[in-house]
Amino acid sequence: MEKVIVILCDTLRAKSLHHYGNERNTLPQLARIIEEDFIVYKRAYAPSSWTIPSHLSLFTGLYPSQVMENRTSFNLNPNFITLADLFKGSGYKTFALITNGFLSDRFGYNKGFDGFFQLWLPKPGEKEMLLDLGGSNQFKKLFKLLQLIIMGDNKETILKGARQRMYRRFRMIPKDATYSTNRAMNLLKQHILENSAKRLFCFVNLMQTHEKYNPPPLTRNKFIKHNAKYEDYHKRKTSADHYAVEPFSQEFLEYLKLRYEEEILYLDIVISDFIQFLKKHALYDESTIIITSDHGEQFGENGRFAHGFSVYEPVIRIPLYIKWNGNSENNSKVDDRLVMLQDLYSTFITLLNHWQPYPESSVDLTSSCERSWILSQLPDMSHNIKSCQKKRQTFSIKEIGLEEDSLAAYVFNDGVKIIEDGSKVLCYDLKNDSDEKKPYPVSVERIKTLEKIRTLIQ
Repeated sequence: MEKVIVILCDTLRAKSLHHYGNERNTLPQLARIIEEDFIVYKRAYAPSSWTIPSHLSLFTGLYPSQVMENRTSFNLNPNFITLADLFKGSGYKTFALITNGFLSDRFGYNKGFDGFFQLWLPKPGEKEMLLDLGGSNQFKKLFKLLQLIIMGDNKETILKGARQRMYRRFRMIPKDATYSTNRAMNLLKQHILENSAKRLFCFVNLMQTHEKYNPPPLTRNKFIKHNAKYEDYHKRKTSADHYAVEPFSQEFLEYLKLRYEEEILYLDIVISDFIQFLKKHALYDESTIIITSDHGEQFGENGRFAHGFSVYEPVIRIPLYIKWNGNSENNSKVDDRLVMLQDLYSTFITLLNHWQPYPESSVDLTSSCERSWILSQLPDMSHNIKSCQKKRQTFSIKEIGLEEDSLAAYVFNDGVKIIEDGSKVLCYDLKNDSDEKKPYPVSVERIKTLEKIRTLIQ
């Protein structure tokens, strides 16, 4: 393997892609390339329905509950050997291009990377500096900033933090991700060209399909015509409004879903362009390319919007496309095995011939091993609950059918799915009820199986 490139499209659900059942082809250019050169993993799952735990699992090969220091921790513990460490220890130069502000060097996500570029900063390669300006009043924050500049001991650090803060405010990625997507892909090309003779591991996180959905002019209105009323409403509302104020209408949710799919259309353009770049510079055949996601999204299915309160299929089922380097006979096919995002960890232990032992929570995708079950965990919803309580202080998750502020989902090879919600356990037959509308009682045998699984992951 000379070049290994992982392109993780934040919040990209499998359900909105043609290979996973969507009638609209949201990847018109990429679909042809995928069908010729990539393996399509039809039953791929995220380890969580939220960015932080999913990335922790991807980077360590472990389940969120095994790697998180506590339920609310954002930190990547430096004692773990990460995916980037595996490559660096095998002689690869390692780069990360990150557009999601949660995955900051402040939380240790730069571990193992020679270059860690944070696209929400004016200079992506610099360290993130945070200034504690307190409160929510903008005038008070500005006054505090002036105080720090005048009276602070390290004016250079303060000014750097102020510049980063202003840039983040000016280039708010969650409100318009296109600029950061273009910036990330251009930097990726630049780094690959500058290191074309070296072995490279590149990890890219793109926020194009993350709320709020704001597709660029190139793909806007391809699936749905502009609606000024809905656009204005969308600018003012957040996912918390759907739960704490008033449920969004199905018409509005359908509008947002099609806006979201127009964002996917733009990913199709930039990723296809990147593949053409590799072909132009004779780097395509020697490259292993992985296109995937950390979790999905919901647009009214099961009464849910976004991904903060759910482990239903639209949120935990993710796309996974892999092209191995060379003209491998394993490419250009469909793989129906149950697989998980963190399986990439053990896969690369094998391909790199690394000394690191395989975690039991990760399966080598190049082997004949098959999972009999997957586990997706949402360890903590407190941040989502707080967002709802800012909208309405009396908000309780019991209103939306949840018992506790954590969830777990198990999917078995035979298509049975179990959702654990505190003391409440819901069981679904995905083969005959793919929309998860008809829960039924869990059998005694399945309960015993769950107990065994819990013991395994402790």
